[in-house]
Amino acid sequence: MRLTDPRFLSEGRHKDFNYFLRTQAGDLSVDENVDKMVELCFAKKNVPGLDSTFWRFENVEAVKDPELKKEISRRIKKSDRSRRAIARILIEEITRFSGCDRTCVKFPVAVEHIPELIAWFPDCRVIHITRDPRAMAMSKTNDPSGTAIKVLQHPRLAWLIRKLAVWFVINQYRRTARLHRRFRHLTNYQLFRYEDLLAQPERTLKEVCRFIGVEFTEDLLHPERGLHEHQRSSLTGKQPKAFDVSAAVRWQEAISPIDKWLITTLTRRSMKVLEYDPDTHPIFRVNRRSSPNVCAQTA
Repeated sequence: MRLTDPRFLSEGRHKDFNYFLRTQAGDLSVDENVDKMVELCFAKKNVPGLDSTFWRFENVEAVKDPELKKEISRRIKKSDRSRRAIARILIEEITRFSGCDRTCVKFPVAVEHIPELIAWFPDCRVIHITRDPRAMAMSKTNDPSGTAIKVLQHPRLAWLIRKLAVWFVINQYRRTARLHRRFRHLTNYQLFRYEDLLAQPERTLKEVCRFIGVEFTEDLLHPERGLHEHQRSSLTGKQPKAFDVSAAVRWQEAISPIDKWLITTLTRRSMKVLEYDPDTHPIFRVNRRSSPNVCAQTA
């Protein structure tokens, strides 16, 4: 069962699920409020805290089953009614009613929540994915749903807004490296790099499969055959499905020499901690003109 970011855990500035519980759910020690909360969760309305993609339940047919809501309410009433219990019950029952026995959930970038995730889901496997900080900076400065909107709202501050976005990525990347150093000893945590996936997809996917305990199959090398709608590139606006090796290096066409030097200099040590060497990584040696399928088959 593949689920998007539910915002059960988020940064303080976001109106996440905890914000919804505080402002909309009421006192959950009252059974009627539990029922009301569950109804709101599945109402598909733009309620603050329930406005992420997760709560639209796209392509999740199980949410149409009235028995799902009844079972979730019943289990929450028998639990300690904490955010931890609610999150676990929601995910488990949506998965079970969908006929699946495992779930993959995308959680937010805030890596410091890993201890909470493991406490909530002791048997989980945390896949931490990182990317070249220069690529992330170019994505952030061209983000159509974030930075681009701020630039349109404040055109005179466009240069400053974009530079602040670059500094945000630098700080976030360095912080991520520090957190990785804290968590890398955990047996149910493993780091993967986006560049590894595109340069050596078969090798990387086999490592992922070993980590999560599933069998590797050849169809994993062809995501273009799946139904999932991929996120649009902030640089091209396209939604590529197949492994596209050029996606990992496209940032080079958008970055200025000064930004490249600045980001590389300030994140060099962090890249080392995250076991990424931009000087020797094979992604920069792969034939970028090759078709995505050829790259996937020959990596």
